[in-house]
Amino acid sequence: MFNLQGKKIVVTGAAQGNGEAIAKGLVNLGAIVVLADLNQDKLENVKAEIKAVGGEAHAFLLNVADQLDCEKFANQVCNEVGEIDVLVNNAGILRRSNIESDSTFNDLEDTLSVNVKGSYYLVHAFLESLKQTKGNIVNVASIQSFVAATSATTYAISKGAVAQMTKTLAAELSKYDIRVNAIAPGVIETPMTEVTRTNKEMLEGYLSHVPMKRMGQPTELIGPVSFLCSNAASYVTGCILPVDGGYLTV
Repeated sequence: MFNLQGKKIVVTGAAQGNGEAIAKGLVNLGAIVVLADLNQDKLENVKAEIKAVGGEAHAFLLNVADQLDCEKFANQVCNEVGEIDVLVNNAGILRRSNIESDSTFNDLEDTLSVNVKGSYYLVHAFLESLKQTKGNIVNVASIQSFVAATSATTYAISKGAVAQMTKTLAAELSKYDIRVNAIAPGVIETPMTEVTRTNKEMLEGYLSHVPMKRMGQPTELIGPVSFLCSNAASYVTGCILPVDGGYLTV
């Protein structure tokens, strides 16, 4: 039921970290992946690694914060690769600041532009394609969609918006048989979480709230994303699936 053979799946932020792991995992289940990112060198490396093991991958430079670039990207993908079956909105940024920080307004603008507007732009850009395939969308929310993050205020705001966007679009697009779901990761061992992972006090405080007493690995997102992408989740929409070692349960 987790067979994704021949499914065309777009993964944004695919040049490293969670996006790279998710893309490679989807390929292992038979998917054709469309990799998108701003980091061309790393993007091409991921593409080459997938092709080296017999997978099919296509790579495109993309600034998700630019609405016109998203439309251009969608047109190019549909023309060169074909209509897509799944859109995985993984691209995101994290600015560590709060409302009293000097950078707060710039951080708010940048974070909302990438994490919220970027996902929304791409859903809009690929909507006609997803209607044709009766495809689905997987957004990347966060545990901070549900709990406060006083050292990363704008990030928490953005991920709260991603969660609500997921629910709203699930209701809105169900008439087209398009499912919309999200995962909500905890602290995953990627470059984005380096500050948390290298700060002993911060890390201990976080892990004290995690029943499994460890951070997650990028590869541990593959299963949840694959499930939501697949026919195994054919009656699942509007779901925000925590992948957090139990953080949100206690």
